[in-house]
Amino acid sequence: MTGSTRKLLITFGILLVVTVAWTTLERRQTTSRVRTFDRVEVEDVTRISISGKGNEVNLEKRGGTWIITEPLEYPANQTLVEDLLEKAGELATVNVVSSNPANHDLYEVGTDTGVLVQLYGGQEGNRRMLSVFIGKMTSDFNHTYIRRFSEDDVHTASGLVSGYFNKTVSAWRDRTIFSLPLESLEQVSVVGEDTDYTLARRGSLPEAPDAPWVIRTADGVTAADSLQAMTIIRRVATLTASAFPEPGEVIEADWENPLLTITGRLVDGSLIEVTAFDRPEDSSRYYVKTGGGETVFLMYRSNLDAVLRPVEDLMAKEEAGSGF
Repeated sequence: MTGSTRKLLITFGILLVVTVAWTTLERRQTTSRVRTFDRVEVEDVTRISISGKGNEVNLEKRGGTWIITEPLEYPANQTLVEDLLEKAGELATVNVVSSNPANHDLYEVGTDTGVLVQLYGGQEGNRRMLSVFIGKMTSDFNHTYIRRFSEDDVHTASGLVSGYFNKTVSAWRDRTIFSLPLESLEQVSVVGEDTDYTLARRGSLPEAPDAPWVIRTADGVTAADSLQAMTIIRRVATLTASAFPEPGEVIEADWENPLLTITGRLVDGSLIEVTAFDRPEDSSRYYVKTGGGETVFLMYRSNLDAVLRPVEDLMAKEEAGSGF
């Protein structure tokens, strides 16, 4: 047996002993005592505060819509907030595994090791309805350690609870860029390095062929492939970002000369616009802004592949489709 092999075996043995000892400790301390968390009437929650593990975020319900208020003011992802509240309402019957404050950090439910989740409601929005530390998963990955803010008892809650609460500010933000009815878009114009065309609904371009959709290029106007047209319209009308730049990220982009510009005209005559620029350190994503907006989004380039297809692929074949 070589010296390196012997060292590897010794290291593996040590790790095995530590793992067995930790699992045994957990099993010994997973006692039979059971207590019930007070049920949270989540429909009455109007404010949420989450802090710990490098994330600090406050959310507030305004006019039926959840808004991030700290560390910035921005619309929240409504689905994620609803999921959080649903999970908070499920923190019902759980086992007590320890009542010793010295074990709080072991289960990552301590002041410095846990994620503190506080829900508020009531007429003034100041009644604290839940205040709990969310800790790590149990060794069987089926439960999560949690602890009330004012108590020493550490409980186990069913499921992977932390994923519903411990998110970055970027994850809590609403990533919607546009959310429009498909029938509201009359035209879409795309200008990029290798493409320049306008896709238009029947009757919205003068002297155009009688087709559900037409496409105008430097060579003239011709019927468009209806299936491709609907794909582009759907993509622009429901444009969604993948994420947001990291806080403090330096964005070097000449927005006056974007790499790509997409302009949409609605049937009521109003316009929408997005501009995209390369993200130098990440070739898979664009920096994206809306016309007149200050928010910078990140979007995967693949999400715009349909819009950037060669113009020849967008033209009608022998027969035009039905459109919508």
